Amino acid sequence: SGRLLGLLQNALATKSDDLLKEFLRQMAASELLLPPELLPEALEVADVDLREMLLPLLGERGRWLSQFNTEWQWVSAGVAQLSSTNRDGLKQRWDEGAFSERRQVLLSVRRGDPALGREWLAETLDGEKAEHRARLLQVLLEALSPADEPLLESRLDDRSEQVRAVAADLLARLPDSALAARMRQRATEMFMAETAGPLGELKKLVCNPPEAIDKSWQRDAVPLKPPPGRGKRAVWLESVISRVPPSEWTRRFAAEPRQLIEAIADDDFWLPTLSGWTAATVLFAPGDAESARWLGPLWSAWQVVDARQRGKQRTTDHHQQLRALLAAMDREQAEACVRPLLGEMATDTGVESLAFLSLLPKPWSETLASDYLRQAREVLARHSDNRAFQWASSLQTAARCIPPSVIPLALEEWHVADSRNWHNQAAEREVERFMEALRMRQTFYDELQVEFS
Repeated sequence: SGRLLGLLQNALATKSDDLLKEFLRQMAASELLLPPELLPEALEVADVDLREMLLPLLGERGRWLSQFNTEWQWVSAGVAQLSSTNRDGLKQRWDEGAFSERRQVLLSVRRGDPALGREWLAETLDGEKAEHRARLLQVLLEALSPADEPLLESRLDDRSEQVRAVAADLLARLPDSALAARMRQRATEMFMAETAGPLGELKKLVCNPPEAIDKSWQRDAVPLKPPPGRGKRAVWLESVISRVPPSEWTRRFAAEPRQLIEAIADDDFWLPTLSGWTAATVLFAPGDAESARWLGPLWSAWQVVDARQRGKQRTTDHHQQLRALLAAMDREQAEACVRPLLGEMATDTGVESLAFLSLLPKPWSETLASDYLRQAREVLARHSDNRAFQWASSLQTAARCIPPSVIPLALEEWHVADSRNWHNQAAEREVERFMEALRMRQTFYDELQVEFS
């Protein structure tokens, strides 16, 4: 319909990527194609994620049109299924294309023939810029297998620290790799358990990182020199255990994640241990259910740390740790962690926790969306300070995340505290932007209904 075309054109023209991605996801689920009038604009999109979402919506007409502009060749690279007939064409684009196109080609090849993708990558890596070497090497996460170990192990000798770190992270995900064994050995030597009782229950963990390391550690992406303001032993500890699956510790000490976190709490190195375990949990949780069990206990531990430090000078960004854990959780667990904080977010000291909302999987559940709207309405109606402004700013996140079923509730009338100060004037503008975005989403879903009525 004309209204649907207008909505899509507006989202493309204003670079409203979140809105556009929602529209494209729904169109793909409904097996709709882009209107023909929109194809030239869609083919001009440069964002790699958007391109992947656009591919199935271009249809035969869009694929045909893409051959007439060299800038649009990402389409043929993306839709190509690896075969003897198109392998030469893919190879040419891999050899001659712009970097973003080459990375897309490598991803396509890797999905169809992991060994061939690895072979092409190995042939060209040495000639790439360091940043490009790192980003291309990350493609090996697709279909990662023990067959990739020799190439990844060789990149531990790369002159770029960034490349070595990518290689080490990928090798750590291969449980039988030599690097994984080296990291486990180093980590094991840093911890001793103190037990008590007839069953030998874990009472305390004692951490003793080395006083010095050799260059073999640096080769495995452990920095020889710590960044300013941090102790070298703490950095070495964190770097090593961040590449050891947390399930290793529950198995070795026959203890639950919460017990292990409590057992290290009185140690001098408890904070870098907590940071290392957090990084490892984020790295391994997606493919390891045992490691994923650490997400909740670590969230609780960092909440305690954050509460202790509130109002003081923070030595580490505790919120960054919490954000990383949240991003690794599924929607149910993530919302269960954040929902209880909504009341705290309405206070002066808790308002910075509003940042967590943007990390929750989209769309939010009806329960969370309703709770958020109730709290937001209360804050904006009663307060005219920075807290009101921060909550008003969070409405732009909510506009993207509220599920379609809750949009009518969100569009009910809002009241902003009667004050002429800057905070409230800004809040009024944010509420209007919020309503405008929701009306656009509502119109889109109404038009989808029309398409199928």
